[in-house]
Amino acid sequence: QHRLHPIAEQHEVTVVYEPVTAGIPPAETPADSPFVRTLEKLSGHSAEAVSFGTEAPFFRSAGLDTVILGAGNIEQAHQPDEYLGLERIGPMLTILKQLINHYCVQGHP
Repeated sequence: QHRLHPIAEQHEVTVVYEPVTAGIPPAETPADSPFVRTLEKLSGHSAEAVSFGTEAPFFRSAGLDTVILGAGNIEQAHQPDEYLGLERIGPMLTILKQLINHYCVQGHP
């Protein structure tokens, strides 16, 4: 926004900044959630917080435990040279298959 000030002054206009939306509220699934614990076990990684927008708050507001899980690296996502290494697909598929088996076949809550 500071880059617009010289242009606004040059053209003798006022620039007003207003958010288009109220924003996306934060979402947190409790660390002791059975869903979080299951995914930590299947992935071999501990859950942690992230700071980017997703649909998670809307699912949480509906009472659903929600996690952000993907095969890629957030540092590579949504960039001009975004890519997903082929070596990351197999392990992600394994986790998804185990997750489906756990909840849909074995019927764990």
